[in-house]
Amino acid sequence: MNISYLFAELRRRPGRTLIAALNVALGVALFVSLQAYATGYREAARAPLAEIGADVIAQRQGAVPDAFEGIVFPHPTAPIHRAEIESINSVPGVEAIGEAVLFWDFESDRFLVGLGLDPAQTVGPGRLRAGLRAGRFLETGDSGVAVADTTYAEQSHLTLGDSVSIAGQSFSIIGLVDTSQAGQVASANLYLTLPDARAQAYAAPNVRSVFGIRADDANVLFIRADSPQATAVAEQVQSILGQQAIVTTPRSFDQVLGATFSVIDRFGFLVGIAGLLIAMAGLLRTTAAGLWERRRDVGLMRAVGWRRRDVSRQLLAEMLALTGIGAVLGLAIAGLVTFGLGFSRVTVPVPWELSPTPHFLPGGAVNMAVTIPLGARIDPGAALLAIVLALLAGGLASLWLARRAAGIKPAEVWRNE
Repeated sequence: MNISYLFAELRRRPGRTLIAALNVALGVALFVSLQAYATGYREAARAPLAEIGADVIAQRQGAVPDAFEGIVFPHPTAPIHRAEIESINSVPGVEAIGEAVLFWDFESDRFLVGLGLDPAQTVGPGRLRAGLRAGRFLETGDSGVAVADTTYAEQSHLTLGDSVSIAGQSFSIIGLVDTSQAGQVASANLYLTLPDARAQAYAAPNVRSVFGIRADDANVLFIRADSPQATAVAEQVQSILGQQAIVTTPRSFDQVLGATFSVIDRFGFLVGIAGLLIAMAGLLRTTAAGLWERRRDVGLMRAVGWRRRDVSRQLLAEMLALTGIGAVLGLAIAGLVTFGLGFSRVTVPVPWELSPTPHFLPGGAVNMAVTIPLGARIDPGAALLAIVLALLAGGLASLWLARRAAGIKPAEVWRNE
C-alpha cells in the first residue's frame, strides 16, 4: 500500500472525498445523536426518583375510608407491616430503605397533606434537608414540630414559630423547605418526624376503620438498589406486597414522557443502524461511480507491475480512510446536535399515586411535574459502536469494490481510450 499515493488521491478528488465522507458522517451522526437523545430522556425519567436517592418506590393500594374526616390514608397508600419491610430489606440488591407515612388531614377549616419521615435516612424525603430555606430541618428525637413547604406556608400565612393543629395536636413550625427539591415525589404541605406521623395515623379512627394498622407501619417505601439488580428488586417487592402493590421505577415514567420518546427508546437503535447502512450505501455508490474515472489509473498501475492484491489493498485503504474521516466528522456533528439538545428542557409528569391530592376538592387533584434540562450526552459505547459498524460496512463494501477494480486489464482500458 502506497500511503503518499492514498493521500494524493484524496486531495486530487476533493469533491468525491467530501461527498463520500459526508455520507458516512450523516449516518454516524444520526446513530449517535439518536442514542444521545434517548439517553437524555432516560436520565429525565430517573429525575423524580434520583432527587430523593431512590431507585424503587413501593406502595400498596388501600380502601376508601368510611368518611373523609380527620386523618385518612390516600387511596394509593395502605399500611406496609414491619415483617414486609424486613422481607424487602433482605432482598438481594437492596442497599437502603427510607420509610414514610403519607396522610391527608381533613379539618373543618382546611385540608393538608402530611408526611412523616426519618431525618436520619439518606433515601427518601429526608433529603429535603438540602431544600431548607429558613429555620432548621427535622432532627432525630424531635416531637411536636413540623417543617412546612414554602408554597403552603405562603398560602396559609405561616411563619417560623407558628402552630398548626393536626387531629387536635399542635405542631410548631421550625423550618421552611422547597418541596421541589425532592422531585415532587411524595410531596406534602407539612413534614413531621416518622414517630409523630405514625402515632397520628395509628390513632386516626378513619384509618383504623379500613386498615389493620400497626404502630410501626409505613405506607411508602423509598428503596435504593444496586443498579444492575434494580429490575429484579422491583419484581421481588411486587411479589412481597401482593396484587395491590404499586411499584414505581424509572421505567414507570416512560409512558408519561410521550410517544416520541417511546418510539426512539424502542426503535432508535434500529433507526440508527438503518441510517448508517443507507449512509454506507451512499459511500459505495459514490466510490463505485468514481471507479470508472479511475479505470485508466488502475490499468496503468497493473501495467507497471502492481499485482491484483496490491490494487485491492490500495483501494481498500482509500475507502477505509474515507470511512474514518466520515466517522470523525459524524461524531463532531453529533456533538453539536447533542450540545444543542442540552438547551432544551423536558417536563416529566409525576403520576398521581406518587403525590396524591384529592380529586373532589375545589380545583381537583394537583398535577405534579419535574422540569429539568434534557441531559443528552454522547454514550462512548454508542460512539465506538457507530465507528466500528461504519468501518466494518466500509470494509466489506470496499473489498467487493476493490476486487472488481483489480480485475481491470490494462489492454482493455487502452483499447477503449
